[in-house]
Amino acid sequence: MIDYRRMLKENAEPEYAAFSSKLIPGKEGIIGVRIPVIRNIARSIVEDDWEAFLQDTPENFEEEMLRGLVIATAPMDTDRRIMLTESHLDIIDNWSACDSFCTSWKVPKKDSARIYDYFSALMDSGTEYRMRVSLIMRMDHFLDGDHVDGILDDIVSYRHEGYYYKMGAAWAISFCYIKFPKVTEERLKDPKMDDWVCNKSIQKIRESYRVPDVCKERLRRLRRMHGNRTFVQ
Repeated sequence: MIDYRRMLKENAEPEYAAFSSKLIPGKEGIIGVRIPVIRNIARSIVEDDWEAFLQDTPENFEEEMLRGLVIATAPMDTDRRIMLTESHLDIIDNWSACDSFCTSWKVPKKDSARIYDYFSALMDSGTEYRMRVSLIMRMDHFLDGDHVDGILDDIVSYRHEGYYYKMGAAWAISFCYIKFPKVTEERLKDPKMDDWVCNKSIQKIRESYRVPDVCKERLRRLRRMHGNRTFVQ
């Protein structure tokens, strides 16, 4: 097996580690390897002996990222990828590891319904990052006419007070709006949606260059008063 730990150490940048630590507050063990380099090392592992690599226990943030990328991309059937994903979810404790893992996860068309159902069910976990994985995974791979209602329904129905879950929900809503503005705008009017998620979603949508100014102004009027369900007109 390739010496991935040596490769990580050789590419570690103390200044980048300090920068990353500010973006991922509270995360220990960041040595400062840039994401493109981590992806390149992951590809080398996949081409070498990825099964042996997965026997190792990650010792730092970058190794956790590597593990996620290898699980997401190594050649295996969907049953095994889901099994390995289930164990890896216990390691994910920050937005960066979550989002890079979800973006990279291979979704064969023939297994798409099963994969969607698996990730959708993570909303029932009640844990911040499993719920974020559920939304970001579906946003990345299932944002289409068949699934947008399910994604939005879950954001309306499920709540978690974790900041990074809420940010993930707002990010997902903003992407839903860009592709499906009418149905997404109707969900933003639903009083059952968390107020903070609603307002942050509107902020993200209004920051997008892909949304016309007339829509941004209409959305601004949907911002909610802090602490109640009344729309600000």
